[in-house]
Amino acid sequence: MTKKEVREKYKQLRKALSANELAEQSLAIFELTKSGFELEGKNISVFLPIERFLEINTWHFLRKIKADFYLPVIKGADELVHIKYENPSQIETTSWGIPEPTYGETIAPKELDLVLVPLLAIDKKGYRVGYGKGFYDQFLANCTENCQFIGLSYFDPIEKIDDLHEADIPLHFCVTPEGIEAF
Repeated sequence: MTKKEVREKYKQLRKALSANELAEQSLAIFELTKSGFELEGKNISVFLPIERFLEINTWHFLRKIKADFYLPVIKGADELVHIKYENPSQIETTSWGIPEPTYGETIAPKELDLVLVPLLAIDKKGYRVGYGKGFYDQFLANCTENCQFIGLSYFDPIEKIDDLHEADIPLHFCVTPEGIEAF
């Protein structure tokens, strides 16, 4: 399947999940991530869920893990910077429906230990399909080789994405409600 086909299919599959299923699966993904990875005391990039896209609820991480969390913010046309999460009052939702911090300390990609990556789908080699803008691939390319890239997905990996690009960066792991996949 092409990225476009995967994107359309998995948007529809997300829409088919009930509010209860979304909540239960988000919690299961959090619990598996918490038990499967050393998170405490780390510098972690975590996305906040875009509600209209029915993204995984990552607020569990911010509320229940003692770590330094950094939230992505789009700067300019194509740069993803990360700002330290301090408290909910620093978060505002943009006109595009994206929750972002309005102030805070930034961190260089090379200082992150883990990146929790949003995705619509992922294949069995760790390549992901997101929303098609390439922000995360550009950002991940600037992290160190020791940084762990962990996708969070409602669905198991698909066999293959047919139209990968040379700039696509594979993830190291993916956590689904059913378990942890290593690539």
